[in-house]
Amino acid sequence: MEKLSLITGLRLILAIQCVSITIAYSQNANVVGRVTDNYTELALGGALVQVLDSEIKGYTDDQGNFVLANVPPGEKTIRISYLGYDPISKSVSVPSDGIARVDASFATSAIELEAFRVQGSLVGTARALNSQRAADSLSNIIASDEIGNFPDQNAAESLQRIPGVALYRDQGEGRYVVLRGLNYTYTSVELDGAAFAGADMGERATALDGVSSDMLASIEVTKVPTPDMDAEGIAGKVNIKTKSPFDGDVFNAKFGLQTTYSDITGDWSHKFNGETTWLAEDGKWGFLIAPSFQSREYASHNYEIADAWDEEDGIYFPEEIQYREYVIDRERKGITATIETRPNDETKVYIKTSYNNFKDTEERHRTIIPFEDGELTAFDDSSGTVENVEDIARRLRQRTKDQETIGAIVGFEKLVENWTLDGRVGISNGKETRPNETSARFRRRDGDVSFNYSFTNPYDFTVNQIDGPNFQEPSTFSDLHRVEVTNEVGEEDSLDLALNARFDFQGDFRKYVKFGVRMRKKEKSSEAELIEYEDGPSSFSYVNLAGPISSYRFLRTPQIDGSKVNAAFFGNESSFESERHVEDSTVDDWNSEEDILALYAMSGWTAGKSSFIAGARFEETDFDTSGFQFLEDSETFSPISESHSYDNFLPSFQWRYDATDNLVYRASWSNSLARPGFGETAYRSFINDDGDEIEIGNPLLETLESTNWDASVEYYLPSLGVVSAAVFIKDIENFAYEQGYEREDNPEIFDTLLGSGSVFDEIEEITTFANGSVGDIRGLELAYQQELGFLGNSLEGFGLMANITFLDSEATYPGRDDVVPFVGQSDAVGNLALTYEKGKFFGRIALNWRSERLREDETIGGDVYEDIYVDDFNQIDLTFRYRATKNWTVYTELINITDEPFHVFLKSPTGSPDRLGQIEEYGWSSNVGFRWHY
Repeated sequence: MEKLSLITGLRLILAIQCVSITIAYSQNANVVGRVTDNYTELALGGALVQVLDSEIKGYTDDQGNFVLANVPPGEKTIRISYLGYDPISKSVSVPSDGIARVDASFATSAIELEAFRVQGSLVGTARALNSQRAADSLSNIIASDEIGNFPDQNAAESLQRIPGVALYRDQGEGRYVVLRGLNYTYTSVELDGAAFAGADMGERATALDGVSSDMLASIEVTKVPTPDMDAEGIAGKVNIKTKSPFDGDVFNAKFGLQTTYSDITGDWSHKFNGETTWLAEDGKWGFLIAPSFQSREYASHNYEIADAWDEEDGIYFPEEIQYREYVIDRERKGITATIETRPNDETKVYIKTSYNNFKDTEERHRTIIPFEDGELTAFDDSSGTVENVEDIARRLRQRTKDQETIGAIVGFEKLVENWTLDGRVGISNGKETRPNETSARFRRRDGDVSFNYSFTNPYDFTVNQIDGPNFQEPSTFSDLHRVEVTNEVGEEDSLDLALNARFDFQGDFRKYVKFGVRMRKKEKSSEAELIEYEDGPSSFSYVNLAGPISSYRFLRTPQIDGSKVNAAFFGNESSFESERHVEDSTVDDWNSEEDILALYAMSGWTAGKSSFIAGARFEETDFDTSGFQFLEDSETFSPISESHSYDNFLPSFQWRYDATDNLVYRASWSNSLARPGFGETAYRSFINDDGDEIEIGNPLLETLESTNWDASVEYYLPSLGVVSAAVFIKDIENFAYEQGYEREDNPEIFDTLLGSGSVFDEIEEITTFANGSVGDIRGLELAYQQELGFLGNSLEGFGLMANITFLDSEATYPGRDDVVPFVGQSDAVGNLALTYEKGKFFGRIALNWRSERLREDETIGGDVYEDIYVDDFNQIDLTFRYRATKNWTVYTELINITDEPFHVFLKSPTGSPDRLGQIEEYGWSSNVGFRWHY
């Protein structure tokens, strides 16, 4: 009945609006046009277009086009303003019905009156600021500059300079977006407004390190959703916008070549990107193709204890320490292609296609010293002695992670008198394969090695061998523990259909209604196969497979040579004893389908300088999942499946006050959601040998819901700048977490997930994901950006960008008596950059920092001393660029010039030093290259 009443309510809203449309229908004309830059030949999105002496106004889209609906007939003056330029005024005779056209181009003579010319990197600044000013809701935008370049290497890193944005990094590179202090899994990612299939195995989050920034026109971060936006993403939304052939005029071509140097390995890598766009002679057809290729070879050095700390009498003891060296080769390939037609001023049809391939080839060399397998003869809160340590291990893992995403969007926009219609069909596929991931494991059985360790802070942890044969010598490792070969495949298919209609009413008090429907279908699957090989030939030994001593500085020991392992193992598997690992090969096989039907209705109106948007969105979700149940005692498995349906009703209200053209106030109340992760809801189970414990996925998890309050003020400075402040509060319910439960204490969880039956009657303990945690997060975002020439000739060409976000959160978790901050939330996130651009030269020094936080990819601990924290992070990058001619530019970039490491720690009781979690170093890197622009 609840679902029926919601649908009925939405139908009533739409019916009322349709009646209003019929009553208010008018025959006034529409004024359309396009705004461009005469010098750069680029379209200017976000330009403010106004009918003087009226409240009729609008903004240009990304291709510089605008539509002013229901303009009364007569002689009118159209005023067009764009940050960084002097305004333009145009006269137009508006008929009683039909269309009047006004095109405008900001000429070279106009912009030469400024202290600087809007070109080079300033074009990206101008496009971003004008689009941000034009946005209906609070947004931040990063746009490409004059020759189509972003300031950073991949889509994730291009976003790190935005207020409230931090990055989850993988091997030193930005991978996921952490928005407003919320875990990256709660940020929704779309491609040109359509659902974007993620390639990450089992994850709902979309990794952005596989998307080259060279192929993008802009990236939009929407912090406050409107009802016409997909409700997914309690943190916010990221929309990756690819380029359009109508971004410029007639013909455009560019390409770039780059070499990359890694300090930690001394390796050189390379990158190529290109783009060609052209328009037909009649200007009605446009074509674009943009390829990109990048290969990067580098390494990282690491040692860690992580959560391997045991506590005895209030003193913590490290159970083991691991030394890890990673040798990495990352390859990115991508191409976008677009065909777009605009047969008249009222019609736009496009086909956009994209392909991205991210291949991460990695060797991990690992030494494990298990202190817990020795005799602890002396220890205190900062040191210890461990004698007769057994099972010291040397391991080599070779892994290639191949991620491929393919997408296509067919869409249209149509203006029919007072109606604006648009729709699209988007399909995408994301696939990750990990073929023949091989782990060769050797160990020394003899317990004749002794160590001591000491530390005064988490990052000075030292280990010394004090007795026994040198454990770093390959000859001391007599045993092959085993070889593991894993094959994994994860895939996601997405279908996205949307249709929207907007009707603009008559009169100076601008009013419109908008409504639409969207259908999204996702299918996510995972398959795994693990085979273990033991008792191999005596020739398969660490001694015979040893390679040279590498540059790894934390532990100088011979590596296991990956090429020798492959040559000795593959093709000779029959000389080993093998066993298929049934648990991992079956329980990790699952398939989930998610169908979402969304309806929305909203109204917008203007009263004086205030604008309002009110509406609601309704989303119905049907979820089906299937997997396997594995019984350990009999090593048998059987298929299982489950279905779950739920509804979400999401109202919102937004207010905007344009005190002047450049001073904007905003306030809003909205609701958003985040569906649980596919890995959490995949239906699969494992019942232990005794039949009294079960690990099981939970397809009945509830959706996370967030109620959001936002307020902001933005002042856009004439000299290409902005000063802004924003505050927000989010109240979030239904956080999911993994935990064990006893039947006698939590019978409802057993009844919900297991029901009754002979298999389940004896189970007394269940480990699963469950809802129950609640929390709230509050934040203040402050930002300042401006070209500084207005302060005097001595600062002409200088620009400053600074922003900082202060965050505070509280969450409650069952089993914890204390209040815990959100996982992944830093108390402060900020950026500081100084730029200099004059004539042909551009330079930038940029600092990105964030304070400590609970680690995003680790579960919450049982108490504060089990929580794992990532320490403060500060990265400094340098960029220099010189435009040698109108067409040729050379540049160099220095990244992480201070060799900022990744530091992880665990807190300790008062009086004891904090404990080591992890240290990982990446070194600095540099890019040197050139770009050619037609």
